[in-house]
Amino acid sequence: MKVLGWILKKNRGWVGLSLAAAFLSNTSQIIYMFFVGELVNKIETRTRIEGAFFLLMGAFLISNGLTQYLNQLTMRYTAEKTAHTMRMGFIRAQIQKGNGTDNTSAAPSELMSKVQNELNSANTYLSSTFFDMLGMSLSGILAFISLMIMNIKLTLVILIPNLIIMAYVLFTGDKLSKLVFATQEEKSRMNKVAYSAIDHNAMIRVYDGKEFLLGKFQKSLDAWGVAETKRDRMYAIYNSLSGVLSCFPLLLLLLAGCYMVLTGEILLGTLIMFLNLQSSVNLFIMNMPTWLAGFRTFTTNLSRIEVR
Repeated sequence: MKVLGWILKKNRGWVGLSLAAAFLSNTSQIIYMFFVGELVNKIETRTRIEGAFFLLMGAFLISNGLTQYLNQLTMRYTAEKTAHTMRMGFIRAQIQKGNGTDNTSAAPSELMSKVQNELNSANTYLSSTFFDMLGMSLSGILAFISLMIMNIKLTLVILIPNLIIMAYVLFTGDKLSKLVFATQEEKSRMNKVAYSAIDHNAMIRVYDGKEFLLGKFQKSLDAWGVAETKRDRMYAIYNSLSGVLSCFPLLLLLLAGCYMVLTGEILLGTLIMFLNLQSSVNLFIMNMPTWLAGFRTFTTNLSRIEVR
């Protein structure tokens, strides 16, 4: 987390702009959903629809598109900017070590392993996943707040099953992160054997150590294959169960919402708004096991590389 904090601090202006753009985009989308729901309510109650209403609805539709574009633009740029800061920080640290300012330089095989594993994985996550995860989390939080404001009774109907799902997500996220960590460890061992063979090729030939290294590499490869297969299987199981569980809040919302519509407590447009916003919350919760596992792997990778 220390390295991540350093990276975000270095790019705090762009990170702040990216979060602000995500907030504007999600807020604009929620307001547009509100107008859609109000339009349905007006049709249902045979209320006269003013021209100003359509103008405002159209304005927020355009605003939604523009803020979505701004959000994606700033998010992609910020993601690459932070990833670049991490890469350059890592290179700077290695150059300083090479200049003799640090006596703790890693062996070439260890350095190559870090570049191809920890640094590469962290770079991929930071440039393609981290800010998407932040944006989706913000969307889910804003959607839930909007649900609370619109109708607290309907929100409470879906709150308890969502809390159960959150508990399940935290449990599976911890399990998945351990599996991912075990997979990384096996892959790191396998790569270290390969890099050692490259570094000490002449010595291996002199002492006829080919069979020994091949056996060790095959053993590490098999262990990595088993760990990778187990991880992928558990990913599929946990995410499938998460998807099934996420249907229960929606089912309860439909049952309670339809009853409230029939009794006249709420209008149909309000239920439609709830269904749209609930989908944002569901998307956030359903993907949390994968996100948590990925984030923990990401922070573990960052902790193993040095940046300056």
